[in-house]
Order: sequence, then C-alpha cells, then structure tokens
Amino acid sequence: MKTGKKLLTGTLLAICAALLVLCSVLAIGWSKAAKTGDALPEVRNNGTAIQWKYSDEADWHDLVALTELRSAAGENGTDGKNGKDGSNGADGKDGINGVDGKDGSDGKNGKDGIDGANGKDGANGKDGINGTDGINAKNIEVQRAETHIQWRYEGDEWQDLVAIADITGPTGQKGADGANGKTPEFRVSENTLQWRYVGDKIWLNLYDLSVLKGLDGKDGINGKDGADGKDGTNGQNGSDGADGNTPFIGENGNWWIGETDTGVKAAGVDGEKGDKGEKGDKGDAGQNGSCSGYFYGEANSPRTVLNNSRVNISVYEKINKGGLISSYMNNITLKKGHIYNVCLSGSLEVGSNEFNNSGNYSIQMTDGYDDDLCRELTRIKRDGAKIPYTNDQHSFNFNRMYDASNKDITLQLWFENSAYNTYLGGFRGTITITALD
Repeated sequence: MKTGKKLLTGTLLAICAALLVLCSVLAIGWSKAAKTGDALPEVRNNGTAIQWKYSDEADWHDLVALTELRSAAGENGTDGKNGKDGSNGADGKDGINGVDGKDGSDGKNGKDGIDGANGKDGANGKDGINGTDGINAKNIEVQRAETHIQWRYEGDEWQDLVAIADITGPTGQKGADGANGKTPEFRVSENTLQWRYVGDKIWLNLYDLSVLKGLDGKDGINGKDGADGKDGTNGQNGSDGADGNTPFIGENGNWWIGETDTGVKAAGVDGEKGDKGEKGDKGDAGQNGSCSGYFYGEANSPRTVLNNSRVNISVYEKINKGGLISSYMNNITLKKGHIYNVCLSGSLEVGSNEFNNSGNYSIQMTDGYDDDLCRELTRIKRDGAKIPYTNDQHSFNFNRMYDASNKDITLQLWFENSAYNTYLGGFRGTITITALD
C-alpha cells in the first residue's frame, strides 16, 4: 500500500508539473499569438513526449517526456523459507526361537518389523507473494478544444485542463503600413511583350507574342451588289465655243497655231530632210521592282496506297509577306485583287500496287480549282512494262498562274491515282507563291 501511494503521488506530481510548464509556455507564447491573428498553439503526443508549436511554425517543441508521467514498477516480494525434513521410523524386532523337543514343525519365520512410517516432509514454505505488476501506463493525449486545453489517457474521456480565455494574452499593437509598391508598365517591342516599373530605365522581356498567333480567319462572304442608281437629270446645253485658230506653217517650217510656234516641223511630201536633232540626255535609273506579297512553304505527303482513294499535300508556312496568301494543311487561299504565280516542285516516290505484279502505276495532282487541267499537267504513269515490285523516284514540277482579280481563290492540293492501283512512297517539296500587280 505504501508503494502504491508513492507511485500515485509521483504520477500526480509529474502531471501537475507538466501542466504548470504547459500553462507557462502558453502564457508566454500567447503574446506571439496576438501578433498572428490570435492563433492558438497546437499540442500533440508523438509517443515519447508531449509537444507543442504555433500553427505557423514547422518544428515541434518537447513540453514533458512521457517517462516522467508514468509510475515506477512495483518491488518483488521476498521468497518463503524451505521446510525441515521429517525423522526416519524405528526398525521392527526379530521373532522368538522355537523350543527343542520332538522335531516339531519348523517355526514360522519371524515377521519383519514394520518399518516406521516415514515422516512426512515438512510443508514447503510458501514463496512470498510477488508484488503485483503495476498497470501499464497509458499514453497521455492533449488537444485544443473550442474553449479549453484538454487532456486524457489514451481511450478515456477528455478532461478540461485550462480555459483558453485564462491564458490568452492581450492583443498586439497594429504593425506599421508597408511602403507603397511600384506601378508596372508594359509595351510591345518587335513582337515581344516587355515590362518595367515606372521610372526604371531598363525594359524586361515578358513574352514572345509570335507564339500567340492564331490560325488565319476564314474569308468574309462577298457583299451583295447594290441596287442600280437612278438616272440623273439631263444637263443643260453648253454654250458655243469660241472660233478656233487654224494651224499654219510658219517661215521657219514649223506648225503655228495663232501666234504660238508648236516647234513641230511640217513635213511636206517632197520636203527636204530636216537636220538631225541633238542626242537626248540619258534618263534617270528606274526603281527596283517589287511585288505585293509572296509566300514560301514546305510540302509533303505520307506513304500510302492510293487505289480508289486520295491523299492530301500538307503545306507548312515558312515565309509570308504582304498578308495576301494564307494556308492551313492542304488549303491555300489567294486573296482577291491580284494575279498569283504558284510553283510546286519536289521529289515523288511511286510504285505499283497491282495484284498481278504488273509494275504499272499512275499518279496525278488536283488543285480543287481546275482539276482536269491540273491532272494533265502533273500525271506520272508507267503503262505496259512488266516490272514487278518497282518503286521509281520522279521529279515533280507544277507551275501555273491564277487570276484572283475579282474574288478569292482557295486551292486544295491532293494526289490521286488515274488508272492503276498505285503505291505512294512519299512526297517532299517546296511551294512558292508570288502576288503580281
């Protein structure tokens, strides 16, 4: 009983000490809490100690070790003494000898004396009762409730430790306002978005605007023709002009009108040959020629079996000046108002896909504007020669002019077969378009 009281007293003292330390830390720390919006500290049990920290901190601080809150183990009881051995029993007496005379029957053998009963062993002294093992100490948990700091043994009910209102420090003073921030300004320089603070000398690059360029928009629908204007009223008859002067040849052989010498020699039928005039001055050099716009791109088509299908010629824009030509995949739009020269050239691999291995193939291009003419200009064909499994490399060239003076023209470039089942091994080339005045 003394040991139990001692352990209980030690446990209560340790808990009280821990609570006093916790209250001191919280009371001191709450002045900091006032600076961070009256934030309360967090508390936890990590298995070895009760810890605490403020919500804006990363590290936990040990408050009290759990070993200080657990009671010591009870002492073992003393072993009992061993009991004494019992005394041995006395030996039995010999039987009496028979009397001499007639031979009598032999006397009975004397009975052996009964051994004395063995003394019972003294009862073994009972071992001293081992001290009862102390109850396993439970982990202590701490939490912050809405109005109190609470604690409990793990699994038990929560008990109020201290009211938060009792350990809340006074509100801290309001901090001074920060310095006014600088105002940024922006500009576009050579297709780059730049910024700086107002008053700074150096502009800093923020973003390359060329990557924000979207696809060309579709051409607008042509507007309807306006209604014919009404006829104007008839004008008044003009007054008669003054009589004109009749040209005549002057004495110097020139044509005269009134009193004005035109400087033009009058050539008669049989007139004498006039003097050769002086050589005129050399004219000024003409200006360099220019065009309204031009376009350059790379073009290709994938490997495919044409048979009864067709494959597009994809165009990838590289240079575009003047904004008159736009492209997307195999669509190329020529803006209204100009005549355009279109030149497509490259290398074309083509072979036969005939089931009889004849080696015959045929391929041609269409432009979606004048397909029949385009087919005639671009057809590549092997016919009649029995060369199975043959792939040939051909130079491909297409050049013509398109008149878009009155409306936009949109070209759609395709490869197709014309007669046989044809295999396209691929096409790679360039396309150049020039807008003429």
